[in-house]
Amino acid sequence: MNKKNLFGSRLAVLIFAVLGFNFAAKAQNPECKDKLIAFEEFIRENSYDQTIYNRWKELKQQCPTESETIYLLGEKILSQKVDQANTAEEKSPLITELLNLYDEHDKVFPNNKRGNRINKALLLYENKSGDSREIFTFLDKAFQLDNAGFTNPEVLNIYSELLVSQYGKKEIELTSDQLLTKLDQIAEKVQVELKKSNQIKDNLTLKSQTAKLTAEEQNSLQQSKLSISELTIVAENVNAGIDKQANCEVLLSFYQKNFDKNSENALWLERASDRLDAKKCKSDFFVKITEKLYALSPTAKSAYAMGMIARNARNTPQTIEYFTRSAELQTDVNKKAELYYLIATTYGYPEKEKAREFAKKALEIKPNFGKSYIFISQLYSYSTRDCESNNAFESKALFWLAAETAKKAGTVDPSMKKTADQLAADFTKKAPSKQEISQAKRKAGEQISFKCWIGESVSIPKL
Repeated sequence: MNKKNLFGSRLAVLIFAVLGFNFAAKAQNPECKDKLIAFEEFIRENSYDQTIYNRWKELKQQCPTESETIYLLGEKILSQKVDQANTAEEKSPLITELLNLYDEHDKVFPNNKRGNRINKALLLYENKSGDSREIFTFLDKAFQLDNAGFTNPEVLNIYSELLVSQYGKKEIELTSDQLLTKLDQIAEKVQVELKKSNQIKDNLTLKSQTAKLTAEEQNSLQQSKLSISELTIVAENVNAGIDKQANCEVLLSFYQKNFDKNSENALWLERASDRLDAKKCKSDFFVKITEKLYALSPTAKSAYAMGMIARNARNTPQTIEYFTRSAELQTDVNKKAELYYLIATTYGYPEKEKAREFAKKALEIKPNFGKSYIFISQLYSYSTRDCESNNAFESKALFWLAAETAKKAGTVDPSMKKTADQLAADFTKKAPSKQEISQAKRKAGEQISFKCWIGESVSIPKL
């Protein structure tokens, strides 16, 4: 396909998409209406070359207020011409014309909601035209005046990078607090869009477990996953920008000054808590923010944060309480299993029965969670004193149960097989030998029951 035909086929798709919608009309001029209809027919019936541009330009000059369709068609036509231009000299006048078209569109149809400030910034950025300060100015104004439409992850990323870059080069006049405020506002926008995309993903994923998704729903699910991936990268970049500009002292001062006006804003509290935690800015103020967040919005995440605070304070009962609440609120199976495992290890060896209970809970919701079998096997191996009997043979037989349990980890999770087999081999060495089985007058296949907290049995293996 030659370049001209390629231009035509792409433009055809874009223009027919525009013609499929009804846009605002500012004037009811019968002659202009007829001209627009004639132009639409011309588009449908003719090949796409320079003629289409000339006819469009004539229509816009004669009927600038007839319909938004004229501006949207013009945007597609000019964008394609910019893309097809071979040199910077060819691109430059086309870019200028498109920039002017965006301005005219906003002037004639001021409520168009097309995000033309963002469109202008992207046009300059993608074509390496104009300077970074001009691009930043477009984006900064758009973020302030059209925040609801500022949702494109790529645009959010460009805006945050230019903000940090311009500040570093002293090309914009901002105090440290003003910079952090702007970065925090971008972070909140990303946070809001992430929550929206996660909600769509979670709802459709849940629905897919009981019903077949429509083609539209499948597309929405894929788009939400893509948005989450892109927005997560933006969030990381924004956080990196903040980390570069602020140490703990600066962050604590910034958040303390802004706490009172944001004390009921769960999104702000979540960001503040996350950032102070990531920066390891532990303080009474960090605890205050996290406690306020949990009281205002008791989510899996905020409950976990409270659990970590309790853990650092060596308050085991509270730690377990918050981690349990976090697990109850958690909808992600993998994270839920990890939380139950965390509770199990928090109980640990001093409370082996409770520890096993939560390790098994992790296995109930994620059967291939091999770490739980490893941990339970270690609980058994440390229970010879808890399960003491007058029979030394039966006390040592507990290691067979530990070995059996360890092997299960490698069975359900092949990535753990090497670790599981090694641990099982270590336990087997501590179990009764063939000679000890004979001396105890026992034989392979016999069951040995453990009546202590373990409440399980094991068969004597054939050695």
